[in-house]
Amino acid sequence: MLTALRRSVSQLFYSPSVVPPTSSSANLAKRRQFILALDGPGIPQDPWAYPLTWSRRNVIAVACGHDVYYQNLDTRQISHLCNLPTASHGRIRTIAFAQGDMPDVVCMGTTTGNLQVWDTASEKLLRKWPNHDWMGVSALDWRDRECTIGRMDGRIALYDLRQRDAVFKIKAHREDVYGLKWSPDGRYLLIHRDQAVAWCPWKPDLLATGGTYPDGTIQIWSTATLTSSPSPTPLHTIPLDSSIYSLQWSPHCKELLSTHGLSWQGSRGERLPSKVDPIASPLTNSVTVHSYPSLNRLVSVTAHTGTVGQSCLGPDGTMVFTICYREEAMKMWKVWGRREESDKRESTFDRYSIR
Repeated sequence: MLTALRRSVSQLFYSPSVVPPTSSSANLAKRRQFILALDGPGIPQDPWAYPLTWSRRNVIAVACGHDVYYQNLDTRQISHLCNLPTASHGRIRTIAFAQGDMPDVVCMGTTTGNLQVWDTASEKLLRKWPNHDWMGVSALDWRDRECTIGRMDGRIALYDLRQRDAVFKIKAHREDVYGLKWSPDGRYLLIHRDQAVAWCPWKPDLLATGGTYPDGTIQIWSTATLTSSPSPTPLHTIPLDSSIYSLQWSPHCKELLSTHGLSWQGSRGERLPSKVDPIASPLTNSVTVHSYPSLNRLVSVTAHTGTVGQSCLGPDGTMVFTICYREEAMKMWKVWGRREESDKRESTFDRYSIR
């Protein structure tokens, strides 16, 4: 009798493990296939390039050599935006749509350091900033009407659409600046030598960085530590022994996506050779999603036949585009589900009344 009573009480309070519909476990892990593939002939043969951008109007723009094309993903209409015909302009290496009240405005930076800003709605050139030292643009991000760029000599510069020249220029890094990202509130600018950087949308003081060979880790940081300590340490480190080229936080659940290239055998405390000795791994050329703060790996899907370089998060926060220069192709993945505002977590006591 007592045993039966205990079983009955345990069943009352036991809640089976249910995968949230927003999680990648309920989306990418079940489908494990891309939902759209697009060709990108002429995209930069560089895993650290940023040739793809996705606007909040659900329009993607792609840099293919000297040309930029854009496509409305709702209508599937493809248009040619511009061409940079002369060698002095260089090839387009990085491109980014503006945010806020300028969703049709896109800035592009070239291998010779030139910047141009275009309006995709009118297909007109709004502003151009020439560069006289031919130092290429390696990273680019918007804050309101200001465009901040990183160059291949470690300098950064800020340009304002209302100004003819750069607002300021500083030497920010001893090496190339491949990762450059403003925090969601615009208070902090993250500058990183590697490409993979991402600010958390639901915890503004949290950010993630990822490294290539021989680092191969994801590190989670707090701005409180970064701004108060001369030698900050990360909150968490995820050792993966795989090159990480981009990171995306989900706005709908506590998960972090990473894209990968080559993988290698961990050093086990020994120094790794200067050149990577690749091994077969589930992480190689993959899209992988990790939970936070448990850091558990939820799903890993081989995305391309070569390095998965840049990734872009869609305007609804559920889709991700990946790009592979080896394939000259882009793929769109349904990674997460959308969290509705009316959703709330139901407790055991919501299902039972106490009389």
